[in-house]
Amino acid sequence: MTTIKQAVALIDKRPFFEKALTHGVAKGILDVSRCNQIITDGAKGTVQVATHFGTPHLQVELDNARKRIVMLVSLYLEDASAGDLDTAARSLLENSFLFHSRSGNDMLKRLYAMPETAMSGDIKSQSLIDFQNERTLLKPYSLAAYRKELKRRQEAVDTIAAARWFCDDLRVPHAALDFLAVESIIRSAILIRHAGLDKAPNHAEFARLIAGIRDKPPAGGKLKIAKTLLDDVPDPHHAIAETIRRDIEKLDGPLILNPGHAIDVVLNIIVERYFMRDADLDDVDSFAGFVSEQWQAAMKGKDDPYSRLTLFMCLATGAKMKTMVTDAEARTMIRQVRKAGFDSAAVADFVNADAPFEIKDNLLALWEEEFLPEARERLVDETDISLQRAMMFLTENLNVKAKPKTAK
Repeated sequence: MTTIKQAVALIDKRPFFEKALTHGVAKGILDVSRCNQIITDGAKGTVQVATHFGTPHLQVELDNARKRIVMLVSLYLEDASAGDLDTAARSLLENSFLFHSRSGNDMLKRLYAMPETAMSGDIKSQSLIDFQNERTLLKPYSLAAYRKELKRRQEAVDTIAAARWFCDDLRVPHAALDFLAVESIIRSAILIRHAGLDKAPNHAEFARLIAGIRDKPPAGGKLKIAKTLLDDVPDPHHAIAETIRRDIEKLDGPLILNPGHAIDVVLNIIVERYFMRDADLDDVDSFAGFVSEQWQAAMKGKDDPYSRLTLFMCLATGAKMKTMVTDAEARTMIRQVRKAGFDSAAVADFVNADAPFEIKDNLLALWEEEFLPEARERLVDETDISLQRAMMFLTENLNVKAKPKTAK
């Protein structure tokens, strides 16, 4: 009979400080005198921590403070010793307990001081004391979690530093990046280098830049940005710029060069990823011409609510898009509504895909909140057999060409 041997893994969930203390005593590194000093220092530290977070006079606060200080000591000890219990025990021998707790708290303060995201002018989501409260008691950091968050925040620091270098290169003030994802300036800098330009574009210039890339698609149909364009980027920033260069090729390139996407669709999707100089009114108007070609073509230059609702009513009833309809076409719309209802999804799809950014919400509100509720009542009234009241409603809200009078 074959004997099956199973290894039992023991999971030690004790705080690292407790492991190091127990190990130090067992190995003779820490004697009774030293342990007593640690206990004395720990009691003092517990009262100080309880006072920092609330009151040292409640047992529950003292118990929480004990958990907090053990967490801080454990965080520093495990980090400083790289998890080696001998090294950690000797640190407990050579340094005070309060030194270890302060060092753990300094690690948290260092993390807190770093930006949470790669955004210049980053605003903290919580105060320092709230952060300390969360990460020492409510959701205490393990060393692995701490290092992961430290790495993430350090990447944000490095990205902000790289973005500021590119700001200087493009003669853009650092303040222009405040409250923006700073990667946008790096993306813009790389793309304009690829296009042979030397300054950050405004909206209209960016639209022309993208149009130029589409007009002369590269061989093989893939956007290739030469690595040599980044040769002058300093070493501390080069890896970040190189990562973004590859990201533009992989993420934005296929979208920009896809002939199945109209340029206005492409610009609507990617514009938020790139940094552009502040725009004046002419720039905004020029950019709007790129990003809403379909809208401009459909509206034929009209921007009044009657023309807009006429167009939407055509979409909602499957009719040819117009900003003015005849009497007969309006009656056909009413009959279609009574037969199949309103296709509001068609209206929403058109607005979301083709309308200018700044008025999309207003257009949807015009249709869904102002027009549609009353239209549902007025157009489907089956007692209105002659469509007289329904036609009156459409004439009041749409552009309906008057029926020519019959000559007597």
